[in-house]
Amino acid sequence: MSYISNRGATGGLSLRSNGVFQQQAQSIQVYGGTATDTELSALLGSRWDLPDGREVRLVLAGASNLATGKVMTAPAAISAHLECAVSAFQAYASNGATPATVTVTLGATAVTANQYAGGLLMVNSGTGAGQTLKIASHPAAALSTNVVVTLEDAPNTALVAASSTVSLYKNPCDSIILSDHTALQQPVGVTFYPVTAAYYGYVVSKGLTVCLNDGGWTAGSAVSTSNGTDGAVENGVIAQGFVGYAIEAGTTAHYNAIVVQL
Repeated sequence: MSYISNRGATGGLSLRSNGVFQQQAQSIQVYGGTATDTELSALLGSRWDLPDGREVRLVLAGASNLATGKVMTAPAAISAHLECAVSAFQAYASNGATPATVTVTLGATAVTANQYAGGLLMVNSGTGAGQTLKIASHPAAALSTNVVVTLEDAPNTALVAASSTVSLYKNPCDSIILSDHTALQQPVGVTFYPVTAAYYGYVVSKGLTVCLNDGGWTAGSAVSTSNGTDGAVENGVIAQGFVGYAIEAGTTAHYNAIVVQL
């Protein structure tokens, strides 16, 4: 379940080995077969401090390789999994022997098993509205059917069938993508080394790094995800979100220094 902790001195994955920045495949070889690395998946989004003051967070690349020096964002939310009706609710009981579950009626898009594990269920309206709850697991389900979502966090206010509506969101650091200038999503960090598709790696979430410039920044200006060039930042535009601020005058299409503040 969700808990507050101090940042550990050691990350979930070594940052460097033999002078090379590290990454690890989501699917790993175990006893001659292939399995999914569940240990690292449980740490997605966790942050660690580097000795020079930068902060990095663990991410999983989506279906495409992640290039260096570009802004990465969470995947887009699936509209058919937003504002869904609740058809049943089971309360947490017996000190966790019975976890809280929410039976959600999906829209016209299926879910794969544990697609939202480690993500969040948000209560939009009706009884229990305003709560944000971490998701533990769920099975696969076809479109326009019910799926039973098991929660890590039990709600303080019980949800009610035919009253509550909920939305499902992936962990923003799960299956991250290059920022899309046509459909701006939540920025999660800037890559400082390349990460292969479906591999775990780190991005800079706070501190000094280099990033693709789209807009000829001025020193000290706020920078936002660009609405003209994928993966770039430009002079700050509130509607496009805040990534950090520039520390030097930059040149469009160059990679210039910014301080990331995510």
